[in-house]
Amino acid sequence: MRDRDEIRGHVRRLKRGPLLPYGTGTRVALGADSLDRLLPHRPPMRLLDGIDAVDLEAGAVRGFRHLRPDDSGFAGHFPGEPIYPGVLAIEAIGQLALTLLHFSGQRRADVPDDARAARVRAVRIHHAAFLSPFVPGDTMTLHAQMVRAGLTMVALGQAWKGDTLAAFGVSEVWVDD
Repeated sequence: MRDRDEIRGHVRRLKRGPLLPYGTGTRVALGADSLDRLLPHRPPMRLLDGIDAVDLEAGAVRGFRHLRPDDSGFAGHFPGEPIYPGVLAIEAIGQLALTLLHFSGQRRADVPDDARAARVRAVRIHHAAFLSPFVPGDTMTLHAQMVRAGLTMVALGQAWKGDTLAAFGVSEVWVDD
């Protein structure tokens, strides 16, 4: 994805509203066990707590991360005024997007016991924006949508703090089938 107009179009879409609004998609309640089957990440680097909606038609998913005061992301960033690092918010969005490899690829909203995480490597962040900080006690509501799949996957993602869009990005990963 090298076309600046295409990236600008994705950024406009990200600013318009949630990629998977409440009341759309299929409601799910997927936690740590399912995430361990969908993602290669493990704590403390698995930055998702759960997934609550999947929309197979739109290729979109919604999840969340509760930011506890003892979260390692706050350590030293910044003493006396902790702010969750923007790069970790983008990583959380990216991890959520990786679950779309399963949901879109398998065309199902559940996670069977034999599901296995795809091997992936980050290629690039085409665009990222940080609009509002996350602090201890916040919940990041995360949204991701796949816009291209193949040798690489391109995904859009958002991190919401209540009704406020706090961060968003367009990212690309290499997928090793």
